[in-house]
Amino acid sequence: MTQFLSSDTRPALAAGTYRIDPARSRVHFTIKEAFGLQTTRGTFTVRDGTVVVAAVPEDSTASATIDAASFATDKAKRDKTVVSKRFLDAATHPTITFATTRLAREDGRWVLHGTLTVRGSQCPVALTIGRAAATVDGCRFTAVTRVDRHATPVRVARGMIGRYLDVELDAYAVAR
Repeated sequence: MTQFLSSDTRPALAAGTYRIDPARSRVHFTIKEAFGLQTTRGTFTVRDGTVVVAAVPEDSTASATIDAASFATDKAKRDKTVVSKRFLDAATHPTITFATTRLAREDGRWVLHGTLTVRGSQCPVALTIGRAAATVDGCRFTAVTRVDRHATPVRVARGMIGRYLDVELDAYAVAR
């Protein structure tokens, strides 16, 4: 068993390949709109993904696929607009993907660097891992990141909609 992301209060994660469980995983986000006066919260659904926990932590990898059409907030009209051709263009680009480029220890925390692909365009992102713990049937990870909309093709409504999307990932993965 590797000591990857372990501490005295939680068990270490076993090295191996894990499949992300879409039924128990979710992407939560917040973004400012109305010229920064309002905070909008919502979710995306994770379609699938893989986490490889390596014996040497820095060799670990992760990938995930998010359903672009699953964008959901408290307003159906907004959701329909965001998945339309104007923003995410979910009909043409049905998925948003993430793939690891490296895992590193930075300022006492594990940071998963990778590439986010939105509307067929790639941008770098860094997910700071908040939790990585063994579960009965695999493991659970939480992570946060900030996505710069201006680094993606989703740039419309500048000013009206905030530049940064704050993302929280809660992923359960089961052993393959």
